[in-house]
Amino acid sequence: MMSIRTVLLATGFAVTASTGVAAAADFNVLRKDARMHAELLGASVAYLLDENCSELGLRKLRLLNKAYSLRKHAMSLGFSSKEVMAYVDSTSEQNRFRAIAEPLLAGKGVVKGQEDTYCTVGRAEIEKGTFAGSLLYER
Repeated sequence: MMSIRTVLLATGFAVTASTGVAAAADFNVLRKDARMHAELLGASVAYLLDENCSELGLRKLRLLNKAYSLRKHAMSLGFSSKEVMAYVDSTSEQNRFRAIAEPLLAGKGVVKGQEDTYCTVGRAEIEKGTFAGSLLYER
C-alpha cells in the first residue's frame, strides 16, 4: 500500500526535502489539530478507495491544492516546511492514519478484497460531498 506521504508527494505536497529535520520534533500540535487530522484522514480514505476501486480516481490537482493549503496551515502553527514533511513522512503517523481509516471504511461497508464495496462507499462519499469524496471522481 502506498503511504499517505507518497500520495501527498505524488501530487506535489513536497516543496522542500525533509532532510536535516531533528528526529525529536514534537508533533503533538499537528496530531491534535482538528484540520490537520481531518484532512489527512480524508486523504487517506480517498487513497484507499482509489487504490481498491478501479472505477474511481484521485483528483490530483484538487489534492495538490488541498495539500498546499494544509501545509500553509501547519506552517501557521509554527512548523517549517521540513517539519511538516517529517510529520507526513513519519512511519508511526502513516500507521496511525491507516489504523483509523481502515476501520472507518469497514464501518461504512467496505470489505477487504471486495472491490465493489470500495466502489459503493467511494460513490457515497462523492455523493455526500465529504472531504474524501471531493478528492475522488468516477472514471
